[in-house]
Amino acid sequence: MGCGSGRPYGEKEVKAYIEKCQPRLPSAELTEDGNIKLKTTDGFFNSSPLLDSTWLQGKITNNEYREAIEHINKRVAQSVIGTSNTLSIEQVPKSHSAKLAIEELNSKYEGRIHFSYEQNNAENSINTNESFIFITFK
Repeated sequence: MGCGSGRPYGEKEVKAYIEKCQPRLPSAELTEDGNIKLKTTDGFFNSSPLLDSTWLQGKITNNEYREAIEHINKRVAQSVIGTSNTLSIEQVPKSHSAKLAIEELNSKYEGRIHFSYEQNNAENSINTNESFIFITFK
């Protein structure tokens, strides 16, 4: 192996990382306009059930909400598996995988809720790796 080469991240390693980081991930927030906002700095989102299921406005269950966020995390994890560990898991690009997962969820929940993904690209931001999921209700 040459200088700077590393071994690829494996499925077990990425799964362990997600399980370890879940407790420290920011909880979902209810925005002023009644939408749900999730934030991350490493590409993975807190999949814990909401403490107040009324935020879901009866459009999906708390279990469906949790499964949807887990679906995003699984898709994002797939983009990390096989990537060289010369980059930390936090540094591996994940936005494309998150967007694909959100497209799948929007198809599944069409007419009930809508997921959107935003990434903070502000140069003056303290953390340029912030990304968000917004859940809006129809």
